[in-house]
Amino acid sequence: MGSGKVQRAAWIDCGSARGSAVSAPFPVIEQVPGALGDEARERASRVARDLLEADPCLPVTEPFGEGLRTGLDPGPCFFIEDHHGIRLFENRGNLAYAYRALLLARPGDVAVIGGPRSLAFERYCAETLGLGEVEVLEPAEPPAGDSLAARCARDPMVVERLAAHARRHGGLNVVPYMGTGGVWALAGVVAARSGAPVRVAAPPPQLARCVNDKIWFKDCVDRLIGTRAVPAAWPASGSAMLTARVAALARSHASVVVKLPDSASSKGNLVLDAALLAGQPLSRLRRHLLALMRRAGWQDEFPVLVSAWEKPVLASPSVHLWIPEAGAGDAIVEAVFDQHLLGAGGEFAGAAPSALPLVWQRRLAGEAALLGALFQRLGYFGRCSFDAILVGPDLDRALLHWIECNGRWGGVSLPLTLASRLFGDWRRRPFVIQERSDLRGPPQDFADILARLAGHLYVAGGGPVGAVILAPWPLETGTGYELMVFDSDVELASERARRVGECIGESR
Repeated sequence: MGSGKVQRAAWIDCGSARGSAVSAPFPVIEQVPGALGDEARERASRVARDLLEADPCLPVTEPFGEGLRTGLDPGPCFFIEDHHGIRLFENRGNLAYAYRALLLARPGDVAVIGGPRSLAFERYCAETLGLGEVEVLEPAEPPAGDSLAARCARDPMVVERLAAHARRHGGLNVVPYMGTGGVWALAGVVAARSGAPVRVAAPPPQLARCVNDKIWFKDCVDRLIGTRAVPAAWPASGSAMLTARVAALARSHASVVVKLPDSASSKGNLVLDAALLAGQPLSRLRRHLLALMRRAGWQDEFPVLVSAWEKPVLASPSVHLWIPEAGAGDAIVEAVFDQHLLGAGGEFAGAAPSALPLVWQRRLAGEAALLGALFQRLGYFGRCSFDAILVGPDLDRALLHWIECNGRWGGVSLPLTLASRLFGDWRRRPFVIQERSDLRGPPQDFADILARLAGHLYVAGGGPVGAVILAPWPLETGTGYELMVFDSDVELASERARRVGECIGESR
């Protein structure tokens, strides 16, 4: 990275109830300064006041119980990777990302796995990666479409283990994938059972729901940065409005996309070729749209977002932040990454540290920090990232358009945090992230996979090169893989990732 970048100390002033700075359970290091001036802070405060006036429930946590609030305190953490708040992200029984949260946990922490467990992967994390032993819980109730948090709350063994942990240590931090109502309800059950304070390292549920909603986020960008900072897009509250919006955009853009506002990883994107829509009567277009959306998993729920699918896209950066509690400092911009997207819908297939010029990285960091300041004033705490695109003939004439907010952990923020755990600062060892979900191989035992990849994997205490397996399930089922691959620079890491991917594919 460039020499003009500033590193912030690897602790977070979390503004605890005692008013003291406390260590975070994972390193948080500023990569690109996103310093805000007084005018920017005032603008964020003004928009926050308007949003809170429109929806006073955004920061509310009281219904979930006493002794419960957002933030982090010293002491152990409970990690839970519950994706129930994201539509189409994870089908019933699809546990591709069930183990990712284990990569954040330390000895003395607890993690819950939706099941089935992979003891070999747990040993891999503890021994091969050197992360240490972590207590892993599995709720007795099998997956049946309900949230993992709800399954845990109904399991007396899980609740009692967490309550005992909280009593023993004088409190517990719940670190979820996303701050859903189910996670907050589980935290409330543990607080009531233990009598100890419980903190949730995520925003309140209503705020978490809103920031992950593409329609709500577009409105925030409109208010805070301006209408030119987003693509041409409008919400549609019914099928007639949907049809009219699509027809209007198809007259001025080559492609149009219909988005489920609360989905992720492009799974809720339906990209339409405008040329195929031209001249269709609205009645036929309406039937065509509804049939396509239902086939993709949509269940007749409105509103949806209708947007121009812009081209040419020069880059698809994502900006990754940690947002402290209000009064504990500005949002920390940890990383700017370039995303690798595949297919007509732009499905996430990997990422690498951004190769954009520093002037663009600083602009991305500055605008992301401004959005982070707004969220912080609404009561947001924890991990957050923003996806954007640069559109135009070249970088000198490109437009910066913000696409969506990921008010949660994800496919870049988890690996970069793990890299900082392994090396103290993720920038010391360049890496790339690579995902595949389209392989069709036979099921395999994880121990056999490790043996087959011997020589390709990173091992704690050895050289700082090689691949880290981020989740066992895709490899065990033969459907794909999720890797982070280190080398001395990004180009070499990419080449190493390609070879590891070929090795995995050849083993099918």
